[in-house]
Amino acid sequence: MAGLTMTKNAVVTGAAGFIASHLVDLLLDKGFSVIGIDNLRTGSIQNLVEPLKNSNFQLLKEDICNKRFPDLVKEDIDVIFHLAAISSVLLSVENPILVNDTNVVGTVNVLEMARKHDVERFVLSSSAAVYGNPESLPVREETALNPLSPYAASKISAEMYSISYGNLYGMTPIIFRYFNVFGPRQENSEYSGVIPIFINQGLQNNDITIEGDGRQTRSFIFVNDVVEATYLGSQLNDASGQILNLSGTDSIRILDLARLIKNRIPDSTSNIVHRDAREGDVKDSIGSMERTSEVLGFSPTVPFESGLDRTASWYRSHLD
Repeated sequence: MAGLTMTKNAVVTGAAGFIASHLVDLLLDKGFSVIGIDNLRTGSIQNLVEPLKNSNFQLLKEDICNKRFPDLVKEDIDVIFHLAAISSVLLSVENPILVNDTNVVGTVNVLEMARKHDVERFVLSSSAAVYGNPESLPVREETALNPLSPYAASKISAEMYSISYGNLYGMTPIIFRYFNVFGPRQENSEYSGVIPIFINQGLQNNDITIEGDGRQTRSFIFVNDVVEATYLGSQLNDASGQILNLSGTDSIRILDLARLIKNRIPDSTSNIVHRDAREGDVKDSIGSMERTSEVLGFSPTVPFESGLDRTASWYRSHLD
């Protein structure tokens, strides 16, 4: 495991979002001063109810695409966690320019903030989508990239900009490729992940709708594990340019996932149905965690079905 060093002043972009809000909670628990930045387009202020009571947290309602963004923060910054993004494959197919503006131009603006503040560590949340449909599984970080959607292409571009800024300006970029993160607070919409969609369809007695034949596989990792690993990455002092997968260690067919979720909602009258496969989706997705374990000394701790129980319970308690 690489050496660790402590930093205490953090910026988190996309702070009101699903993963980032959990990261804000973790950083505050560890004694950080945190500046959260979010335009609240998809993020929810409800995700930050507790941090907003904390004197070590402030929220700036700003858009990373604004030209003035790099000069927004006046305080010293030790580390930037860049999670703000449009993370929907479907939306990127429908509106590639919007996704490019947010995920690429926005990332350059955040990197400019890092450069102007002489930030030592820049943590980018990227995606397993960059791999496309790899020839072998589990996919390793050195696998050739093959974007199947504008979203995937935008994430590759964000990675390359982060590495180039690291090479030029002396900051330490750490890039995490997230695989299918799930847990409480994940947005439930047609653009979100499959788990909140299935759970909410079941809770509302709507058909649990699978896109395609359901044989496609995914590896899911619980959000608490993701933010713990992301934090550990920020503390590395000798891993500049590291690219690390964050994946579950097992995979499940989407059809089996639908059945598991239906079984967790015994009072539901939902049926499992199929419709056409979605453009830009990969068939199978599971990442090797070998490098992540070696570099961070980290492995996921929350079993998939335990995380699923916690997630279903959260959505049940937050039904409108």
